[in-house]
Amino acid sequence: MEYLVIKAPQRLAWTVLLASLLSCCALAVGVPTAAMSFVNNTTYTALIFVKLQAGRTNVFTPPATEADARVVGQDGRALDEGSTIIVDGDIPSQAYLTIGQNDTITGTLVSMQLYSGSRIQVTRARIPRFHIANTPSEVTIKLLSGRVQIQTSNLTDHDLNLTVRSEHMSAVLDDGSYSFEVTPEETSLYVRTGSAQITSAAKPETFNIEANQRTIVHKGEGIVPGLYAPPRDLVRNGRFQSPLDKDWEPITDVSVPGDVTGTVQIIGSGANTALMLSRPGVGLNWGRTGVKQMINENISGRSSLQLRLNFAILYQELKVCGGQGSECPLMVKINYHTKDGATADWTQGFYADGTPSMPDLPDFIVQSAEPRTKHIATRLGRDEPYESPNLVETIPGIEYLNYIQIYAEGHGVQTRVNSVELLVLD
Repeated sequence: MEYLVIKAPQRLAWTVLLASLLSCCALAVGVPTAAMSFVNNTTYTALIFVKLQAGRTNVFTPPATEADARVVGQDGRALDEGSTIIVDGDIPSQAYLTIGQNDTITGTLVSMQLYSGSRIQVTRARIPRFHIANTPSEVTIKLLSGRVQIQTSNLTDHDLNLTVRSEHMSAVLDDGSYSFEVTPEETSLYVRTGSAQITSAAKPETFNIEANQRTIVHKGEGIVPGLYAPPRDLVRNGRFQSPLDKDWEPITDVSVPGDVTGTVQIIGSGANTALMLSRPGVGLNWGRTGVKQMINENISGRSSLQLRLNFAILYQELKVCGGQGSECPLMVKINYHTKDGATADWTQGFYADGTPSMPDLPDFIVQSAEPRTKHIATRLGRDEPYESPNLVETIPGIEYLNYIQIYAEGHGVQTRVNSVELLVLD
């Protein structure tokens, strides 16, 4: 019988021992590293949701083309990454886009108002799958044309990398509020709150644009931060941090003498104040509750005039804006003179309950003169931003602003107005 004789057993023992040690170290390091890599790099697609607010909006996702675009209704539509949203520019239109974690969490990462003629693509919207992941959520939006307003307030466990691109620039946005407008020749950015790191596509230099600053990136050119003055606000006490009687005149009209009148009051304190317009009740007759402020400003020769609001409709008794489209739970009227001396009104209405239908529930004021605006659908009980088009371009012959009026009209209503601005650019 033959036996295997190991001439150097100690060498074999050391070899086995070292191999075991190295294997143990590799497993001790490799397994946790692989596990953390899996945790940090595993993501899922965010909930991307778009709703029609007025007019007409279409969407498509590749490999579909614009010819196959689907209509978006007021009930909204969930979208995939890569989807393109087209807000009609031929009629007054508006849509609202939200990007959030999932349908069980009500908070949003990014919300966008999309105005007439805007076209955007959500190229990336990814959320870390695991709570313990240390990687950020990522959202990338490509602005193809038109005007949008972006708000971001990240309340999740992960940081948010929000990148907005156009053919002229790329911007990384912090939590805040931003207005973009894209034309074939330029992209303009106004930082209302927050800050943006912006890089020109033509010259790879990055600049910080801070709150209340505005910049324009021209095609084939770099950025000159701080070159452009911010808009000037014509409204006094538009955040309602001073007593109303200093700048605003209350309105509490009713159609039947002795009927329930509405109340106008400032609520909150410090930086968190708002204007509450309230006329509670059911089965009431017509009433109007609001405030009015004289502006008395000549805007002849100015390049831009925009209305900006933040508000929440809390209750409305009538559906949409009533049978004549004139009784919205929030309406804004700007009274003005034209160059030929005529007096006229521009009115924008908002509602949060009901679906427009003709002839019973129109989404415009039936007896209004041109240019006629479309009322905008909002979410009941939720804060909503709004930014008008450039009124210098959309209102023929506007020259002199007389007053602005903010009111809730109809029967029972309750609306909170957080802020109002009427911004003019020279």
